[in-house]
Amino acid sequence: MKAGSVAGSRPWLLACVVSLLIVLLGGMLASLAGAESPTAQRSKVTLKIGWMESPDNMNPFLGWSNNVYEIYNNEYLGLCGRDTRTLQLDDKGLAKSWEVSADGLTWTFHLNQGITWHDGEPLTAEDVAFSYHFVMDNRLPAFIATCKGIKDVVAVDRYTVKIICTRPKPNLTRVGPWILPNHIWSRLSPQSATTEFQNPPPVIGNGPWQVVDFRKDDFLRMVAYKDFYLGPPAIDEILFVVYQNADTMVQDLKSGELDAAYGIPPAQYKPLEDTPGIAVTKYNWFNWDHLAFNCYEGESRGHPVLRDPRFRAALEYAIDRDALVSLARNGYAIPGWTFMPPDNWTDPDYSWQPPDGVRRDFDLEKASQVLDEAGYADGDGDGIREYKGRPITLRLWAETVSPEVQREAKLIAGWFREVGVNVKLAVYDDAVYYDGIWNYEGATFVPDFDMYIWEWDGYIEAGLTLDCFTSAQIEGWNEMAWSNAEFDRLDVLQNEALDVNKRAELIRQMQQVMYEDAPAIVLTHAYRLAAYRTDRWQGWERANYGRGPAFNMQINPWAYYNLRPRTAAATESGASSSWIVAVIVAALAAAGFFLVGRRRRRRVEEE
Repeated sequence: MKAGSVAGSRPWLLACVVSLLIVLLGGMLASLAGAESPTAQRSKVTLKIGWMESPDNMNPFLGWSNNVYEIYNNEYLGLCGRDTRTLQLDDKGLAKSWEVSADGLTWTFHLNQGITWHDGEPLTAEDVAFSYHFVMDNRLPAFIATCKGIKDVVAVDRYTVKIICTRPKPNLTRVGPWILPNHIWSRLSPQSATTEFQNPPPVIGNGPWQVVDFRKDDFLRMVAYKDFYLGPPAIDEILFVVYQNADTMVQDLKSGELDAAYGIPPAQYKPLEDTPGIAVTKYNWFNWDHLAFNCYEGESRGHPVLRDPRFRAALEYAIDRDALVSLARNGYAIPGWTFMPPDNWTDPDYSWQPPDGVRRDFDLEKASQVLDEAGYADGDGDGIREYKGRPITLRLWAETVSPEVQREAKLIAGWFREVGVNVKLAVYDDAVYYDGIWNYEGATFVPDFDMYIWEWDGYIEAGLTLDCFTSAQIEGWNEMAWSNAEFDRLDVLQNEALDVNKRAELIRQMQQVMYEDAPAIVLTHAYRLAAYRTDRWQGWERANYGRGPAFNMQINPWAYYNLRPRTAAATESGASSSWIVAVIVAALAAAGFFLVGRRRRRRVEEE
């Protein structure tokens, strides 16, 4: 009986041990599951982007740099949205739909409901009407060109806006001022809004991210707006870091300190292309670099010879664009002739390129001939041409931020000296550019420069790019202070043309007029070089059918909104969990077999 009672207790003992192991296993599995649960607390998701130029101002009426428009497009939604891939309009802006009257004069916009400003105030039609009238009523130069032909903007009700035009305005859905919060900006005078107000962080916008910290020439930080009407972004924070050295930026990208970098040096492009986990892009993004002349006919500190289109055109013959591409741009560019780069638009293509016989190709002898014919001779034989008996010396500025522009400037200065035009070359940052281009003496506009090289990004809306150089934009976007009556006349027509092909032809004619008058000489269409990590992030999408950028596209916030961090860490954690489970199961099985085996052996011994 005693032996039998001990043998009968062993199934109970085995069940207890197995149950204990199962309980322990269940607890460990629950703990592991909790660690991997999507509802568990996660660390902050930060995207870090490096670039070589600092945003200049958080006030959209004062901001000028290319990079600052990337910030604006994440801080503020446009009235109409724009799809990243196709660049066509969509309903992800402030308006979900719109229609135009049969005569093309009245547009009605229906706003998406539930959009709020970053301070929680609801966005309504009143904000839209205020933003337009703030520009129109005060003739604010930064965006008055976008309001050309608009008579009135009316808030019909909380979510409906009517824009009434004096003439058809086919580009109305594509251009316009930034929509700003009425409850903040209405407190400012037009003078303060356009000269003093810095719009300090936290900036109140309506986009998926909000600027909360900005230190010029250092960094800018944006945080996700959790109440964004389309849902909060997956990225909690975007950090834009300003670099002084491009090679350092590339090394930080390789090491993982950065997730993306814009402004890759040409010499680093190929090595990055061969780096696993990093994708590189080279593209033209409606951009050009140009040599601009001070053409102002009023009071000016510019050299008087620059008011003569014959003199300006002669200098173009002294520029070797192929050399600029190969020597200054390391081959990462194409020669440029007008502000509308080829192969950026389709159906229709707005770009015009000067044909043979019109194009001013590199020819130093031709440059000298034209200068002679225009009356700029070397009277004393010292090799320097003269104006009213005095040698011609022109100031040429190059940007501090761009080694490529500095190399272009050195080459151009050498060629100009070869044809008898002396050049005094200096390298300055953009602040000096601004001070000289928009120089005032008291209340009088007196531009104080001769010529400079600058890099521009134009607009996808081709007509708006050319709007910038009309006479009405002198003291505004028209940095050359150039005036041409025929150019202005064509601009009025292209802004009214409802037929897209007719409008494209007018825009091409405007480019031809500008090329003939030469207020600026387009040098190259430089490739934008950028890189981003694909081993950490998924969702990168290149714009313009894959021909454009994957970020810093300056058209909408979706480049970052659609990004998701890759879950490699979670996968590794899951794999580790599987190994832990396997070990526990193996231990459980071994324990079970051991107990069963011992029980059988003891039973045999008893028998």
